[in-house]
Amino acid sequence: MPNHSVYTLLIACCVTALLTTTGAAEADEPPPQAKPTLANRLPAFYDLVQADAAPLAALPTQGDSLSLFKTVVGPQLGLNDVAMTLGAKGLTPAMSQELLITELTKSAGELIRGLAAWQLTQAAKDASTTTETGQRESLQRQIESQMTWLTEGTTLETPLHQLSALLKESPTQEATASLHGTTAQIETWAIETVHREWFRLYNWKDQVRQQRGLTRLCGTWQWSIHNHQNHREEKTAVIFAPPGIASSTSPAEIIVLGDSVYLRWETRAGVQEDSLLLSGEGQRLEGTFVNTAGGWGSITGKRTATCVTEGGGKPAVSPRRQHH
Repeated sequence: MPNHSVYTLLIACCVTALLTTTGAAEADEPPPQAKPTLANRLPAFYDLVQADAAPLAALPTQGDSLSLFKTVVGPQLGLNDVAMTLGAKGLTPAMSQELLITELTKSAGELIRGLAAWQLTQAAKDASTTTETGQRESLQRQIESQMTWLTEGTTLETPLHQLSALLKESPTQEATASLHGTTAQIETWAIETVHREWFRLYNWKDQVRQQRGLTRLCGTWQWSIHNHQNHREEKTAVIFAPPGIASSTSPAEIIVLGDSVYLRWETRAGVQEDSLLLSGEGQRLEGTFVNTAGGWGSITGKRTATCVTEGGGKPAVSPRRQHH
């Protein structure tokens, strides 16, 4: 009997040791790496329409669309910077122009108008099968109060009038089908408008940065280039056009973050990338380049002419520079 107890104890100890060792081995294993995926930044527009149905339905007679965007909708849609900028006080005319305040205000208003039209279609769907005259009459009054606002510059006038007329009819199968078809036209416009304007507002900061970068680079530059692949020295003139003026000599991509400048040139000969730094109060550019032909080396640039301002004519066209 004692021998049996000792045997049992040994088995228990072995099992415990085995479990401890296994647990330690598992603990030593690195956690699985998360696979990289594309980020989905698109907000839940439908949920917002449901949550903010009351203030959207009250526009524009009982509320201001821009105020609703700044205080409620903008933050809910991940557009905090836009909402704060539109609410900023004391911006100078020059700063307002640089920040595209006019375009920003218009886009925010269009976004709210799209959301309001979307909310209207959801309310119409809810009322399509009800026999309660109060709900239908309330929706008719909403259409009447929003008609001018929703139809200005849009194609919604005819379907909105049709929707209002259909709400006066009894909810027969035929009438309900017609109402759903008319509602779908309004909803399509609303969804397209909301997505388009959200993307414009979401990408607003990138557009401002791009404008600032093009403004800083605009002008004529004398570049000295040393190609370490063949030890060749080259001097060339590089002309950057003002923002808004298309030029066949411009890089395929320009990114300016602070004083850091990235240029990507695409030609039949291949691709070239320049990594540069602005210095000397924006009068000098220094950095390196690398291209698909194997070339790499240094770049030293000096501004030789300022940017041609609006009304002063377009800048002269120079051939696309190459680093051979």
